[in-house]
Amino acid sequence: MDCIGSFVTIKGRDWYFNGCSTCQGFCCDGAHGFSLAPLILEDFEAVYRYFPIVFSFLEDSLGVFVLLNDGENTCRYLDHKRCSIYDARPPACRLYPVSPYFEHLLVDTKCPSLSRTQGRLLCKNGVLESAFYTKRLENFVAKKEETRLFLESINDRNDFEYVGKIADTPLYVYKPTSQNRYLSMHLESLTLLTSYLKTPYSA
Repeated sequence: MDCIGSFVTIKGRDWYFNGCSTCQGFCCDGAHGFSLAPLILEDFEAVYRYFPIVFSFLEDSLGVFVLLNDGENTCRYLDHKRCSIYDARPPACRLYPVSPYFEHLLVDTKCPSLSRTQGRLLCKNGVLESAFYTKRLENFVAKKEETRLFLESINDRNDFEYVGKIADTPLYVYKPTSQNRYLSMHLESLTLLTSYLKTPYSA
């Protein structure tokens, strides 16, 4: 596995990062960057107070995502091209332009602050510098498997309600009340959902 779209493996490569001040915030703009980012279970706690947690059926599998914007406009927390919740930003934003993919680490070559020749060293010969390493990356394959098993345990379409589509991804919310802590955080996050959808949603 060498690449997925604009994401390429860091294996055996040197990359440099020039900081977000050199960018116009494209990764925070649904028209240019990303609208959804996949979650693992430990991410729920970090995002549910600020962003909706939504589900989508990918073929026959259930996936879970944080909804970062409405697919057309910038993140609601972007203020004068700066993140107003920087210390509480989602894990995907905290890691960017790095992204884990199973046992691989990738970088997004579309990031205008990424360079092969100059800036702050991001990785050397495929080894991520400690300043860019986060706890989320520890045992990531095991965390992803734990998340898969959880999603498999609730993978009944009858328990989900379709609420709309963003970035060509159909979005669903879990309907039953639940004492499960992850589903409770999902349901609580839905109070934020209406501002992301063209059709109002009532949690």
